[in-house]
Amino acid sequence: MSLTTSNDEAQAQVSASDRARLAAAQARLAAAQATVLARNASATASERAQYAREWATPRIVDAIYQARGWAAPRIGQAGQAVGETVGPKVSEMLATTAQRVDPTPPAPDSSRIWPRLVAVAAVLAAAGGAAVVILRGRSAGSADTLMAEEDMAPAPTGADTASTEERVMADGDAAGNAKRASS
Repeated sequence: MSLTTSNDEAQAQVSASDRARLAAAQARLAAAQATVLARNASATASERAQYAREWATPRIVDAIYQARGWAAPRIGQAGQAVGETVGPKVSEMLATTAQRVDPTPPAPDSSRIWPRLVAVAAVLAAAGGAAVVILRGRSAGSADTLMAEEDMAPAPTGADTASTEERVMADGDAAGNAKRASS
């Protein structure tokens, strides 16, 4: 091997290591500059975000207030409409479903009992009325046959001065005394 070849190789090795050191130094410098730029960009972005928040906050609050003012009456109207139309239907449907799901047997329907009670009362009233008519007819007929003219007592004459009332009382006393005597 020649001396010039070894020198060339040594220079090549030194120059490669110098170049690597130089590149590393440049990379460190670029990294330091990038760090500074990143910090500046972060601070700038933070300041601008703070400004945007300060600018937007009152506008957003006003917009939300206006939107709520617009929506409140419409929500109220919708609630009223639902309550008047859908609400009763839903309530009836839920009540019917609850009755179907309920495991206890339904109580006898009182609306079915009343017609039966009225019919029984009407039949009893008609039977009672018929019995009264029949009994009155019999009593009227028996009074006619019992009180025939020949069986009737003669009308009181002037000699009989006792009034009818006195005779009834005397007959009652006699009947009462007869009952006492027999007991």
